[in-house]
Formats: sequence, C-alpha cells, structure tokens
Amino acid sequence: MAELPYRVALVIVPSSDNQVRMIRGVLQYAAETSRIQIIKQAAIPYVPWEQLTEVQPDGIIAFAETQARIDFLRELNIPFVNVTMHIEPTPDVAVVHSDNLEIGRRLADHLQSLGLKHFAFVGHFDWCHNRLRRDGFLQQLADMGHTAHVVEVAFESDRSGDFTHRRVDQTHLQQQIAKLPEPCGIATCHDEFAYEVVECCKNLRKSVPFSMSVVGVNNYRLICDTTMPPLSSISQNSERIGYLAAETLVRQIENESPPSDPVLVSPGQMIVRRSSEFLALDDPEVTSAIEFIRSHCSRPITVTDIVDNATMGRKSLEKRFKSVVGHSIAQEIRLSRMRHAQHLLTSTTLSIIDVAVRSGFDSTSGFIRAFREHSGVTPAEYRSG
Repeated sequence: MAELPYRVALVIVPSSDNQVRMIRGVLQYAAETSRIQIIKQAAIPYVPWEQLTEVQPDGIIAFAETQARIDFLRELNIPFVNVTMHIEPTPDVAVVHSDNLEIGRRLADHLQSLGLKHFAFVGHFDWCHNRLRRDGFLQQLADMGHTAHVVEVAFESDRSGDFTHRRVDQTHLQQQIAKLPEPCGIATCHDEFAYEVVECCKNLRKSVPFSMSVVGVNNYRLICDTTMPPLSSISQNSERIGYLAAETLVRQIENESPPSDPVLVSPGQMIVRRSSEFLALDDPEVTSAIEFIRSHCSRPITVTDIVDNATMGRKSLEKRFKSVVGHSIAQEIRLSRMRHAQHLLTSTTLSIIDVAVRSGFDSTSGFIRAFREHSGVTPAEYRSG
C-alpha cells in the first residue's frame, strides 16, 4: 500500500506578495514530492490559529510573530516550522527565513553604488529580523568607510499585532527625516516604512530621489507600484523559504531533531524603480556618461557610443570614469545590461530570446553566457528563483 502523505496545516495568512509566495513554495514541494497534503479551509490553503486543534495536522508551517504563538505551537506537541523571525530564534524551534544580514548588505551596496555619501536606516527594531537588516546595512557601510543615521519608527498606538494595523507617527518621523543631510540614501526594513518615508519627504518638500533616495524590502507590488515615485525594493526569495520549510517539516515529522540554527535563504534581486534612480557624483561628465548608458542599455551600445556623446576624448573620459566609479565604461555597460535583464526576467513574461534582444545582446547564446558569468545561474534559473 502506498504511504499516505502527511497532512500539513499552513498558518500563513495570504495577505501579501511575500506570504503568498511562501505558500506557493510549500505547494511546489507538495507537487514535486507527494510527501505532504495541504489542509484547506474554504478552498484556501490556510488554517486560522483558532482551528489548529480541530484539524489535527501531522505538521504545521506557521508565520508565528510572537512568543505567545510559538508557545501555543509547542503546547500542541505537533512538529512545526516558523517562517518568520520576529523574535530571537531558539535551538528547539525550526526556523526558515531570509538571510537578513545579507538583505542589509545589499541595501547598502545599492545606495552606495549611487555615489551617495550620507545614509540612514529607518525601521521598527523590536523585531529580530529588522535588527539584523539594520546591522547588515551598518556593517557593509562601515566596510566601505561610511556611517549611517539610524531612525526608529514610532507608532501612534502601542497595540500589539501586525504593524500594518498601527499608524506610524508621521510627525515624529518627519522630525527625524528633516535632520538628515542631503542627498541621503535611506534604507528601510520594510516597504511599508519606505512608503512612510516618501510621504514624509513630500510633506517636507524634499525630492525623492534627488534629496532622498529610498529603498525598501519585500517588493510588495501593491505598495511599490502605487507609491509616488514607485519604490525600489529588494525581494525575498519567498518561494524557496516555503519549499525549504516543507522539507524541514517532513524531516521533523519523521523524528529528526529541528535544525539548531535558522535555515537562511539568500534574498532575491533589488528591483530598481524611480525612488532610487539617482546618481550623486561630483563629475558631470561621468554622470552624463552613466545616464547615457542606463538609458540606452537596451540597445547594443559600445564605449565608442559613450565617447561620441561626451565632450572629451576617449582616453580622458575612460581615465576619469574609472577614477570616479571604480570600474571601466565597458564594465558599466555590462552591469547596466545585466540589471536591465534581471528586471525583465522578474517583472515580465518575455521569452529569454526577447530579454536578450531588449538587453542589448546580438545573440541569445552570448546573453546566456554573459548572464551566467555575472550571476552564477542561467536566465531561466534566475527567473525561477
């Protein structure tokens, strides 16, 4: 007789892009392995907290944000995996989550690449994963010889629960933003806070991105695409989190001990939108060259095209470019093409051939080879996460 799949309850509210992608990752594991069956409530793969004792699952994958909820899961004596890191993880609880230090480092890398010299990190630091993102940001900047202001968000209410149900104290946040030097790169630990920062900048008559370049985390499209200007954001590899959570849960159901350390998943790519499309370079010739490259990277441009658009000779421009930016004009063209290709792969359904053409490549094979050299994976692998 074939072994029946384990019945698994998902206590992950499908209320955001990030959480929906986690659920998809679990479903992918279920489809590929047939090891688990997801319990549904009214056709949705989700079980409310108050119904967990009724459904009697073999295992649970939960978005447990508080100690009280983790304690509740412990009392059920059912194997479980937590897919958030709001509180400090302990060795007896399996956790699968993003590498939050790496998220912070990538936020710093992006803002530093804009040529900015002043930086700030905005967030709510009662939560462990936010503190890790802040620390990764500060550490990466320190390695580059920079420091950053840290701004802690205050709320109008002290009610517990999901922060999206609480109102950010805009007056307090505006006071902190007003003190920041300009131009400043502001990283936030969530897209919700990035939106609040942009609104503060509007009220203070500070231009985004020219006075303040703002980036968030999660690539929550409903927020990023409807903020004005649209928000740059680093995505979490949420499908992978869900997949590994299911894999980890099955091991526990089969009497393996939970991993003593969190299973960390590298974040996805930075999706660059208008909120951080800014260059703070002191050299107008180099700035003009970079702007030309970024606006024409969808075409097969060469260094000669950049020089033809400049007011100085090739040798002088190349020397100044490398001195200011740290790499050659040709390398900037390659980087811009790769960033554009990554954006097309994750935000459109264009074929690989079309992505290659729209990223300035003459051949698909050349594009795939260049993409693999840049990112370590093929375009198809990058798209699938």
